[in-house]
Amino acid sequence: MNFSLTAFQWPPFMTGLISMAVVLAFGLLAVRRVTAGVPSGMQSLMETMVETFQDLVGQMAPPALAPDLTLLSLTLFLLLVVANLIGLLPLPGIGTRWLHSPTAFLSIPAGLAVAMFILIQWAGIKYKGFGGWVYGWVMKPFPVVGLVVNALEQLVMPVSLAFRLFGNILAGELVLRMTTHAPQGIAGVLTVIGVGTLWLVFSLVISMIQALIFTILTVAYMSIQASSEH
Repeated sequence: MNFSLTAFQWPPFMTGLISMAVVLAFGLLAVRRVTAGVPSGMQSLMETMVETFQDLVGQMAPPALAPDLTLLSLTLFLLLVVANLIGLLPLPGIGTRWLHSPTAFLSIPAGLAVAMFILIQWAGIKYKGFGGWVYGWVMKPFPVVGLVVNALEQLVMPVSLAFRLFGNILAGELVLRMTTHAPQGIAGVLTVIGVGTLWLVFSLVISMIQALIFTILTVAYMSIQASSEH
């Protein structure tokens, strides 16, 4: 694995494109035959997810921000789920070689975290005005001192988002790779079937949880920035 933040890497670039294509295809298929009557399976699934995220965002975000955040959070969640799960798929016909999740490379979670950081600041400027956003940075909780406190808090945000996602997905992939390089024979087969299957299920759950955590924290941070009390 390459921990570089700047070097171009083909594996995360390609699997990142695949992740975006899968999410885009899912969205297009879900709205391809939208009907006011009995919805198809894809439409029903999409409507359920939209309603779920509407309720989730509505509990955290100010009313003015909630509509914008609903689609953003759903799109981000779907993208991260697909990106995290790609690393659990073996390459067909190439032995035990696997695809790599783009989120298992530090540059991808870091890039996403920086993008979310920019959106968080945008939410503060849009819903409080530039003057209110600057006031929140400099004057709260105390004049001038607040600038140092808020700067540390805001800079820790993308770092924690990036490393939490990266660390969990990378660890899951590494353990999964280890189980596929078990000794030959009955012991090896049993190890792959037993431990490998259990860890695959565990990694599946962790991948979805990490996608949800990243999304919820982004929504929470944007809601805090957009709040007039912050």
